[in-house]
Amino acid sequence: MVSPQTVRALTLSKTMFLLREIPDKDCFSRLTQRYPELDPTSIVTVMDFLRTAADVVGAFEKFLAQHGLSQGRFAILAFLNRKPDVPVNQTHLADAYGVTKATITGLIDGLERDTLVERLPDPTDRRATLVQLTRNGREFLDALFPHHFKRTAALLAGFSPTDRENLAALMTKIRAGMAHITDLEKAGTLCNAPHLCCRPPHPSAAPSES
Repeated sequence: MVSPQTVRALTLSKTMFLLREIPDKDCFSRLTQRYPELDPTSIVTVMDFLRTAADVVGAFEKFLAQHGLSQGRFAILAFLNRKPDVPVNQTHLADAYGVTKATITGLIDGLERDTLVERLPDPTDRRATLVQLTRNGREFLDALFPHHFKRTAALLAGFSPTDRENLAALMTKIRAGMAHITDLEKAGTLCNAPHLCCRPPHPSAAPSES
């Protein structure tokens, strides 16, 4: 199963333009003269992390595409497959993944056309809609998931149990670092106006009339 955080992270390979080559020592030496705040080891670590994450996401996207799925379609099917016999409120799906109701509606429309899910009336709320896997959807996932699980197992085949625990702990620290960045941004200590980078872009000048 995929978590809401994973689903949001799955857009990485589509939205990040990643440098494949790590800057060398001379490059960092020149940069630190211009930017004293630069920490070379943090830059290299983050670049390695993002590049690896993008590679993993790219491979995942390729696998899904081979089976006619997008990240969003897969996320919904995986969520519904937690309890295949229990319909899920469509609004709850949107809340679970932190996306708009319109986004969920569009994804469910496609899955319904492919007969993978079906919409049902909510007996407790006439304004609400429930979503459930169809028999075809269950059979599809029962055929898909063994391949998906084999791929995830192969990805970490070289990791010992201790390695996996350490990696999980490190990722927890990264999430804590993101929370720390958010706190610093709220406090206004990361970037202070009126630096050029904080100024809104100027609107394009209207073309002059000839």
